[in-house]
Amino acid sequence: MKQCGQIIQLMDDTAKVKMQRHSSCAGCNACKMGATEKPIELEALNPLMAKEGDWVEVEMDNQHVLSAAFMMYMIPLLFLIFGVLVGHVFLEAIGIGEFQELLTAIIAFLFTALAYLILNRSEKKKSFKEKMLPQIVDIVDTPEEIAAALMDENETNK
Repeated sequence: MKQCGQIIQLMDDTAKVKMQRHSSCAGCNACKMGATEKPIELEALNPLMAKEGDWVEVEMDNQHVLSAAFMMYMIPLLFLIFGVLVGHVFLEAIGIGEFQELLTAIIAFLFTALAYLILNRSEKKKSFKEKMLPQIVDIVDTPEEIAAALMDENETNK
């Protein structure tokens, strides 16, 4: 998946890129973000050493998009379910009958929080960034060039 945007901030080996939402966001509305025309900001690897203010083309492999979505949604859900099962079995084994449902819910939410802590920690690793972050693949001269490239890409996808 390729998108174009403008670099608004440089970081170590990445850059924050401001871009318009992808056309596939418009029809989804699952997160209600596609309902607005507000631009999005994302972090992308910057191997071309583009500078702040440069217009760039950003690409992320579709497989990595799906992997990132799986990690951010399914892993916490699995930890939540596992927390419910562990909480229920553990509390039953030690003989806590009163408030068992409440304590099970607390344990499940603690497991979910643990999942997000693990994901947050792995996100900071360099190998994770290299695999999962989008990458700047080209520096373009003008926004008009971006519009022309997007129109060409849309015509070839038909």
